[in-house]
Amino acid sequence: MTNRIFTALSGGILLLAVTACNTTPVEAPLQVSGTPSSRFGADEAQCRAEARRIGQRHIAQTAAIVGAGGALGGAIENRDKALAGAVLGAAVGAAIGDAEVNEAQRNYLVRCMQQRGHAVTG
Repeated sequence: MTNRIFTALSGGILLLAVTACNTTPVEAPLQVSGTPSSRFGADEAQCRAEARRIGQRHIAQTAAIVGAGGALGGAIENRDKALAGAVLGAAVGAAIGDAEVNEAQRNYLVRCMQQRGHAVTG
């Protein structure tokens, strides 16, 4: 019974990680509706630099939280599985945290460009 719980927990964490990895990185080209203005390049460089500074601590925090959840799930089984759960959870948590940071950075970049008057759609 407890082995099923651990397997389900691991599968759920893995599913979250795969789902979270479907984000557009801040480095990807912007989609523009219309012709970019002469200020587009300079504004884009400034907005990208600002966007890259967002959320770097978030990756470590998410890894710790999901790692603790993995350890708890493994502890239901036994001590060895608690360690394995913590390691797996931390790795998945880092991936989820990284994906969340990428998404936040990309959203910031798009909004920054729009606020500067550019017709950026994504």
